[in-house]
Amino acid sequence: MSDNTGLILALTLGAMISLAGIIYPFKPFKKRWIALISFLACFLLIGVFIPSLQPNNNELVEPSVRLTTNSNGNDLHWVTAERLNRRTCPSESCGIVGRLLFREGVRILERRDGWVRITEPYASLCVGGRVAYVDSGNAACNDANGFTDGEFAEWVSADYLAEDRPPDPAASASGAEKLVAGSDDFARYRTAFAEAAQSLIAERRCTERDFRETGGWSKSHHHDQPIYFVYCGGFTANKRLYLNTHTGKIFR
Repeated sequence: MSDNTGLILALTLGAMISLAGIIYPFKPFKKRWIALISFLACFLLIGVFIPSLQPNNNELVEPSVRLTTNSNGNDLHWVTAERLNRRTCPSESCGIVGRLLFREGVRILERRDGWVRITEPYASLCVGGRVAYVDSGNAACNDANGFTDGEFAEWVSADYLAEDRPPDPAASASGAEKLVAGSDDFARYRTAFAEAAQSLIAERRCTERDFRETGGWSKSHHHDQPIYFVYCGGFTANKRLYLNTHTGKIFR
């Protein structure tokens, strides 16, 4: 409220009281002409101060450029890459907090310069100046890394998203391939996965039920190489078997 707003409200109230005094004289308006003069004075003063409430065009701030947003989150797109990094802000220099998998669906909440936001901001711990949720890359707790007021949102590159879901490579699987059709990166390593599964079943180290229960081979994030694992005979660490898809070697 501006400084003159209160004064104008008081003058308006005074004008209404004066008008009442004109219609029905009362203290302090024992005579109608006194009430009339009071009414006219209030009316004129209101006309003087009202223009001061109008905005000054020279002081108007130019509106900022608005980003393309979709608050309803109905803009569903599908991942076309085998792995798509989820980052703390819309840049390759931002930290990686996880990955989306091929054919995984995401809802686009905002677009910015070739990047899309796929989550609302959420809280994260900042330990020793580093964002706790960052798996790799930039983990700095600062605005440049998308970390503001203890929160960040997840962004992914729009280059690897499509409106139509890619075909399921497992749809054509049969035989041993069908047992491992739920494997990570099945489209790339389907032959290696199927051959390794057949070998383990023939050696009685695994059963077909093991592969049905697990869906196939899972990517190991503790190896830089293309290492995948499966559980055979239970779901404890000592029941885990690893496969190097490049060499075909199976090991514990």
